Amino acid sequence: MKIFLSYASEDRAVAEPINLALLAQGHDVFFDRDDLAPGAEYDNRVRRAIARAHLLVFLVSAKSVQPQRYTLSELGFAQRRWKHPDGRVLPVLIEPVALAQVPAYLRSVTLLDAQGNVTAEVADAVHRLAVRRTRRIRRRVLAGAVALVLLGSGAQRLLRPDATGEVRHADGSIGVPIAQGRYTLGDDEYAPMREVSLGAFRIDRHEITTAQYAKFLQATGHAHQPEYWSESLAAQPLPVIGVSWHDARAYCAWAGRRLPTEAEWEAAARGRDARRYPWGGDEPDARRARLARSADEPYQGVAAVGSHPAGASPAGVHDLAGNAAEWVADWYAEGIDPAASRNPTGPAAGTDRIIRGGGYYDAADRLLGTRRFHASPSHRGEDIGFRCAADMR
Repeated sequence: MKIFLSYASEDRAVAEPINLALLAQGHDVFFDRDDLAPGAEYDNRVRRAIARAHLLVFLVSAKSVQPQRYTLSELGFAQRRWKHPDGRVLPVLIEPVALAQVPAYLRSVTLLDAQGNVTAEVADAVHRLAVRRTRRIRRRVLAGAVALVLLGSGAQRLLRPDATGEVRHADGSIGVPIAQGRYTLGDDEYAPMREVSLGAFRIDRHEITTAQYAKFLQATGHAHQPEYWSESLAAQPLPVIGVSWHDARAYCAWAGRRLPTEAEWEAAARGRDARRYPWGGDEPDARRARLARSADEPYQGVAAVGSHPAGASPAGVHDLAGNAAEWVADWYAEGIDPAASRNPTGPAAGTDRIIRGGGYYDAADRLLGTRRFHASPSHRGEDIGFRCAADMR
């Protein structure tokens, strides 16, 4: 992958090892100290390098976001080339900077808050983006081949819903349909009560399992195994836990789906009648949910997915309360925009991502369908997993 490394000159000590690590991964990195000889034209060379790049890595520091710095000119070149930075620009926070000082173009994607080994975290994030890019290219090629097959065979769809509208995805998950329409969200305690209009979508019946995640690790060479992971989990139907929001999003993208939005998750959990819990109004118990448990090891706390059918939602989605809490797509904010009433996706930027559903050691009141939790997207909690969603076409 061709990479342009953008940084303030004062941050060269951080940038140089990142450049070497990316070169060691086999990437073609434009690094001004190596690629701009003394006396060479500057502006045009930089423009051409960004135009050829597949990814711009921008080191965010107090110096690099100062007005009139050339790093912002480089960012401007990138913005003119790529209208949206998703998958194209990797902003890396290498020192504390007020979010308001970070250019809005960078805030529209997740900032990598490199708090530990900066070089290793950047190399890992770039590897993930490279895998995502490769898979996107492969999907395009596959889609073209499939289109030819469909034209020749007269087949209508690769995924054929059954009579209930459910589909089985390539990773083995069952996609349960949630009808389009208006849903009541919130309860005026944990979030304001409001009505939203959602398009039809499918959500996985079960949380992603360790067996499914093991196949993802093997197929992608994903750098981060989940916390608490062991190879013995690779054949088990336990919900995968110890994954970050980035991990969850990467899995769903690999599986051809996405994380559900917070609104979609709550609609799937509470149904049309805005119930307190997925099964209704009765308090949680061991028959309906995995809750209020302590365990010496996290995987001793969770139960196999689908172990509590009495706790399923009206649509037949399992474990939306208890077992593993679940990452959703949205950024967290205390306030909720009341004007966002049609397929809301949350704020455009933030520092934490939202978690819903409560986990195996949470008490009953934390399993309410309206309770909201949040954490840094790099957090890997011992009871946090995820499930995927997809638009219905």
